[in-house]
Amino acid sequence: MKKLLTLIRGNIIVVLIAFVSILLVVNVMLIFHNKSIIVRNNQIMRESEYITYKTNQLVGFTLHNIDLGIRAYGILKNDEMYSPAETAIKQIDEAFDNLKASVAVHGYDGAPLEELRKTYHDYVDFIGVMKQMAAIDSMATFRKMLEEDRGLKVFIHWDKVGSKILNFETELKAKAEAEYQSAVNNNLYLQIVSLLIGLPTLGYVVLKLRNDWRDRLNLLIELEENNRKYIFNPGTSLQIDDPKQVIENSIFNLQQASEFIENIADGKYTAEWKDLGETNIALNETNLAGRLTNMREQLKQMKREEERRLWTNEGLTKFSETVRNHQNNLAELSNEVIRFITRYMGAQQGGLFVLREEDGSSYLELSASYAFDRKKFIERRIEIGVGLIGQAYLEGETTLLTKLPQGYTYITSGMGEATPGCLVIVPMKYNDKTEAIIELASLEKFEDYQVAFLEKAGEFVASALQSVRTTEKMQELLTASQRQTEEMRATEEEMRQNLEELQATQEAMVRKQEELDRMREEENERAKKVAESNRQATNRIIEKLKATEEELRRLKNGD
Repeated sequence: MKKLLTLIRGNIIVVLIAFVSILLVVNVMLIFHNKSIIVRNNQIMRESEYITYKTNQLVGFTLHNIDLGIRAYGILKNDEMYSPAETAIKQIDEAFDNLKASVAVHGYDGAPLEELRKTYHDYVDFIGVMKQMAAIDSMATFRKMLEEDRGLKVFIHWDKVGSKILNFETELKAKAEAEYQSAVNNNLYLQIVSLLIGLPTLGYVVLKLRNDWRDRLNLLIELEENNRKYIFNPGTSLQIDDPKQVIENSIFNLQQASEFIENIADGKYTAEWKDLGETNIALNETNLAGRLTNMREQLKQMKREEERRLWTNEGLTKFSETVRNHQNNLAELSNEVIRFITRYMGAQQGGLFVLREEDGSSYLELSASYAFDRKKFIERRIEIGVGLIGQAYLEGETTLLTKLPQGYTYITSGMGEATPGCLVIVPMKYNDKTEAIIELASLEKFEDYQVAFLEKAGEFVASALQSVRTTEKMQELLTASQRQTEEMRATEEEMRQNLEELQATQEAMVRKQEELDRMREEENERAKKVAESNRQATNRIIEKLKATEEELRRLKNGD
């Protein structure tokens, strides 16, 4: 035992170097081990996000497009309007195959997906029958089938299966994130341990090699310089008056680094490095304090981006549901859209201007508003190219203003009124066609991700407006057709009545003509009898006159 201790003391440098080498080898091995854990868990998180996206796509894309496609076809009888549904139907099996293969990698049973696939195919068959009914103009059957709302049953089945998949993937992702964070923490702890072990070991080696005060002083100077270079530089002049103070500063910096890392590991991104300020921040860009601070900022940024991504996705999901629930009525759709967006964006005022056409000209009409003041509300019609809203429609680009024109609008409350600090005007476009303009006013400035969310939400609104407008036009045409049919029926009935009256009049005229002919014959017969009677009376009178004349002659001759 004494020989072993003597051997170690005589080769202390070699022993320490060997120890450090072993420590480095172990450090490298653990780093590679943690790296493999990080890579594996990153892969699991990406796969979980992909599965979540594909699961949501079954409703957000496939079911939504099938539903819109058959409704549009039922209204317009246009195969192009049905093409989104056909595209979605063709991708059903591929989507289920990819999703089933992905969840199988994570050990999830794919049997419920097969049942859901069958539900989708049954719905596709049902949609095919609806299309046939619409194609042969059997609209009563089509509407009856539409009222069954088979899509809701598919959605309920999807929610039952999809929620389990999403919960499974969420748990798996959370576990992967925990292992990922643990691996990152292990690396950090390993580096700290390496520093804690390596630096004292190095100091001991130097102390053994340098046995005088100058050498120890040089070692302290080097240690302080290394502290400033690799851990923290306070920005003060380098003075070695108290060797103990140098060591205490080093320990304090390491403790502070450890606490800083622990705070970050616990998600406390507001942690600050003591004495690190504007005066010395440039001196600490590449040392441990600077790198930990940069790492904190990066993690804060990642957290912000994740929160913004979740905010955007959640908002779009809720907004698409709102649009889908009110897409059959333009007034309800407009009111719900502006109410939801204004509140979700944290704005104080909002207005939705919908494109209208009248006598061949187009203009923008205020379809719905949220908390507009009276003066602003009066301006319901805006011509194309006039004002900020009309110009935004003409250019088709988003307008973001942080300095509003004087008197443009005011945000009012019971306490008074104030000029908004930010105004955003976004054209709501679908297939590069602007269907509406949304205007939001807020006391706070809108962030870029909020504007991007607003532009994305505008696609949903524009698509729904196109659908509503198409539905309204078809309803107007249908109403006009029904009105014309009723008018034709009324005209036909009136003509039939006039014809009957004309026939009755003709029959009455015929009867009167016959009566006149009969009366004329009777009158002629009476006239003949009277004439004959007159002739006979005249003859009798003439005979009497002749007889009287003869009698007078005879009497005259007798005298």
